Amino acid sequence: MSPIYTQNRHPLRAAMKVLVLTLILCASTTARLASAADPSIDRLLGKLPPAEKFVDPARNDLLAKQMFAAAKAHNFGIALEASRRLANKYPRSLGAQAYHGLLAVAMRRFPEASAAYRKALSIRSDFSPGYIGLALAELAQSHFREALSNFQQITKVAPKADVGWIGSSACAEKLGMSRDSLAYARRATVVAPTSPGAWYQLARAEGLFGDKQAAGKALARANRLRGSTGQNRTMRSTGGASSQTR
Repeated sequence: MSPIYTQNRHPLRAAMKVLVLTLILCASTTARLASAADPSIDRLLGKLPPAEKFVDPARNDLLAKQMFAAAKAHNFGIALEASRRLANKYPRSLGAQAYHGLLAVAMRRFPEASAAYRKALSIRSDFSPGYIGLALAELAQSHFREALSNFQQITKVAPKADVGWIGSSACAEKLGMSRDSLAYARRATVVAPTSPGAWYQLARAEGLFGDKQAAGKALARANRLRGSTGQNRTMRSTGGASSQTR
């Protein structure tokens, strides 16, 4: 049986979109990065291993069902209250703590979210969504050094995911570490060369570092990738209509 964290992915994705928006707003990155980062996190979550190998008793609790139903209906206030009670009832449940963090971010209760994610990480220290959530919650509170530390943890547990490197670059920029910001952005394009978000962040970092020519090239690359991604999505949504009309 799957753990609570891997059930009902629609509420998870809805909350993750809020997390990504928080990253963009609080890091003051470009609006283009916002549209690019969301699928990157979806891909990261899709590649993660199960949260637990054993059956999590919280997943069958009535509170969990209430939480999922409320989140699916976008009643995040009710879902948050259910997640609080669930997390208190099952303090060693990774899924309960992680959902509590997600819903706390959705309701912009960032200190509460940070506490929930720290509990999740105390249960499993290599839990990538925990570091993502904690980094974004800290970023929303302008705790840039703490956010950077957690984005760096993401680069260790999920080194091929662009989100850790992009977030590290954005935080380093906020801390006045322009050289490090540039290095992290360049690394993002190496580990994820097809990520538009990585190239947009590199364009920003290169521009802030003073290399306008390199910034322009990175921006052009990002725009090409973004256009290609949008075209692929259109083809998938139409079921390859063009090929069917031949």
